[in-house]
Amino acid sequence: MSSVLDYLRGRAVPFVVFPDPEADLAEQTAERHGLDVDELVRTEVVSNRFGFALMVVPWDRRLDITLARRAMNDPDARVATREELVDKVPEFEADSWPPLGLFLLMPTFVDREVAGRDQVVFPAGKPGTLVCLQTDELFGDDPVVITALTNE
Repeated sequence: MSSVLDYLRGRAVPFVVFPDPEADLAEQTAERHGLDVDELVRTEVVSNRFGFALMVVPWDRRLDITLARRAMNDPDARVATREELVDKVPEFEADSWPPLGLFLLMPTFVDREVAGRDQVVFPAGKPGTLVCLQTDELFGDDPVVITALTNE
């Protein structure tokens, strides 16, 4: 988690951290800090023929794997297993990956609804640490693909 915060500091982007060391779920951390769950985004990790890719979607929506496959042009892509996620980055909890493609050296696909937000809040590797920053600061200079990844 501290590596995520160090990475953001190194990018010199302004961000706010919302900690809750006792939280088991990101929703608990958000609630404790008065954040609406609608502000949260989730990073789903998809396994494809080249490795892994990050799919950034609204917290309350599920990734549509058909749309993800189409975006990656890979009909065999699938959601990574918890075991694969732990093996890849042991310090992250499987449901708390940050949407930081350059940091993780993974291609990043962002749902259109997320890309249209002014700011986003996401877990920084643990459900008890949320980070908030401006969407354009998060994705502005990163090579991301903005596409439909969820159904409304």
